[in-house]
Amino acid sequence: MVGGMKPSDLPQPTFLSAPKVATLCGVTRNTVCCWIREGKLPSYRTVGGKNLIRPGDLAAFMDAHHMYVPPALTELAQADEVATPEGETPAERQTSAEPAILVVDDSKEARDLIGRTLRPMGLPILEAQTGYEALHLLLQHPEIALIVLDLIMPGQHGSRTFVEIRQQNQSLPVIVVTGLSAEQAAANFGEMRPELIITKPFQPDHLLQSAQAYLADIGI
Repeated sequence: MVGGMKPSDLPQPTFLSAPKVATLCGVTRNTVCCWIREGKLPSYRTVGGKNLIRPGDLAAFMDAHHMYVPPALTELAQADEVATPEGETPAERQTSAEPAILVVDDSKEARDLIGRTLRPMGLPILEAQTGYEALHLLLQHPEIALIVLDLIMPGQHGSRTFVEIRQQNQSLPVIVVTGLSAEQAAANFGEMRPELIITKPFQPDHLLQSAQAYLADIGI
């Protein structure tokens, strides 16, 4: 009990699963996941990795895209608004207007150094220790506008992570910061290449100015 309230006293929001949303919209589940990844359809993510959508968010999305909104969905959205007044949402949405930087490196010391280097940019900095964690954060945070990526990491290699990043977002700038030589690092990539490869130890000003330039190119 918190502040005299029991769990049963708290507002209980309504959620729709991605498969249910796909059925209502007449599209595949993969299409719904793409909408979520691209930040078009606001969603919440459970600890187990499932995407859940509020009825009101779905109704607004369908209306904005000239899709038929079933009366039952409109009623469900209205009931959900009554049950959970504004400001009482259960989790942070996966959309945000403020751009962020994602630093991916298995070394905490390296992440800390890169974070300190990029801090003057004044943007939130997210961290991932592995490629898998980086891809998970990218799904959760479509506001990520720049990725600084290591290559040699446990689990999934950085070059494979880069390919999967490109599959999600073709235009997201990626700077590779690696202990490999420039030639060795470049050999890990095919036709798709990162915007820049920087070798460790790096000059902080070089990384900072490069990051600022790539974000300026996309209007940030």
